[in-house]
Amino acid sequence: MQRRYTAATLLLLISVAGCSSGPPPLSLPQGALPGGTAQVTVDGNTSGTIRDVRCESVGKGLTLINIGKPDNRVTALLGSDGRNATEVSFHDFGGFTGSYWQNLEGDVRLGIIDQTYTLTGTAAGFGGEHAHTRTMNDFTVKVAC
Repeated sequence: MQRRYTAATLLLLISVAGCSSGPPPLSLPQGALPGGTAQVTVDGNTSGTIRDVRCESVGKGLTLINIGKPDNRVTALLGSDGRNATEVSFHDFGGFTGSYWQNLEGDVRLGIIDQTYTLTGTAAGFGGEHAHTRTMNDFTVKVAC
């Protein structure tokens, strides 16, 4: 009979332990995103949270970032020092197709908080109300690899 009580007590302890909450979620620093997510704003139009993010090292310490699907995507190439972006391109993202290229046209500033890159700048391209007129659009890309 005592074995039954011991087994019942053990079963009760296991079930209570299984229902207890785990450790509290880690809090992110102000301005940081959870890993594998992004938020993109082009000409004032914000995407919301995007979970289709791929980051990979290429070449001599360069980081290639792909955000979104093949038909609607943003691509960024970060320099080997991790402090500058050499290229940011938009392919039909929010109706805009255009790019920033280092030392050519547009501008970009890169900030890093925790694992989140924030790229803010302007890109030359086409889209919006005047799809056939070349424009300079403001953008912000926040991505956590």
